[in-house]
Amino acid sequence: MDYNQTCSLLISRQKLHPCGLSPWVKQSYKAIQWVKDNGLTLYTSLGQQTWELIVFLAHIKAIKQIMVIPSTHKDHFECQKNHAIEQFHLDLDNVQFQCLYPNGSKSLLYQRDVTIVSNSDVLIPISVRKKGHMSTLISQKQDNSIVQEFQINYQKDRHSLAYQVKKNDLSQKIQHVESDYLIHWTRSCNGPWPTETLYDYYAAILKSNQYPRNAMASLENILSCDRIIASSRHMPDKTPTVSFTALPPKNAITLMRWRSRYRQMSFEPYGIGIEKTYAASIGIQKVRYYAHPKDKPKNVAHWLCQSRGKYSDWRLEKEYRYCGDIRLLDIPREKLVCFCYKDIEAKKIFSKYGITTMAIT
Repeated sequence: MDYNQTCSLLISRQKLHPCGLSPWVKQSYKAIQWVKDNGLTLYTSLGQQTWELIVFLAHIKAIKQIMVIPSTHKDHFECQKNHAIEQFHLDLDNVQFQCLYPNGSKSLLYQRDVTIVSNSDVLIPISVRKKGHMSTLISQKQDNSIVQEFQINYQKDRHSLAYQVKKNDLSQKIQHVESDYLIHWTRSCNGPWPTETLYDYYAAILKSNQYPRNAMASLENILSCDRIIASSRHMPDKTPTVSFTALPPKNAITLMRWRSRYRQMSFEPYGIGIEKTYAASIGIQKVRYYAHPKDKPKNVAHWLCQSRGKYSDWRLEKEYRYCGDIRLLDIPREKLVCFCYKDIEAKKIFSKYGITTMAIT
């Protein structure tokens, strides 16, 4: 890769759920075109949505980039490099990889920003938080090395996807649904679906006028793939499972809440249910709760065991689990039911997938 003058687009941490109309996304696209028109080499990185969007934009514009990868050791670097190549479909003629190992007491991510800013001939601020470390790094540069025409005010994340469903708003039909189904509730995804690459994820963001991985879209993705993909997140022994609840929708909504720790809802009013008797026939099993580790059930698979909890009583969820993915193609359509927040969404699901669908409100 030939070297020429280098630059970097500087963006502080943004809202988790952007779209093509998000100001920082629009400005980044304009700035990337300016970088290409001026024949600059772009510093990029991984591990944060703002940096990864720049990787994607540089790739689709065929801009040469130097990707700085913060790594704890050599194997970690190689793993992240190969992951980036695969996820973004990178053209290796246009990318040089630079490893950054820990040095001193500062975090690797802070060292990453220092390295990129100090080595860039030109800085292009997009949306930078005042009094943040990136703002400090920019202030240390000479004015003639800063391009300010793409800079916009920084906007704090206000959790735009946080909301609450009230019992008084429930539809009459939903109020009469009892414990006939085991329901897998879904939610907005804070990144790509398990079925897609980072390239596909950022391509969807760029062309959408709302966040393209919201809960409704996630439900449609499950139905399009005819599969509920198992997750190892928060599961015993990291065993990939699919979780369900035996709670009827009118009771489940009381557990739908914003979880600040994870920056997402616990789950949202979008889901797919399997008729309870049929669910048992395919191996969906009831979770076994225990008060103390010494009381953990014996001769029961670890993935079926769950602590009652210290601060919350997890038994209230009446959880069931299945080990591995669930293929919806193997389940008769009459044994399935979908749930959507709004009636117009329910009609769309039924029309497109032929599954009985109920509106929550």
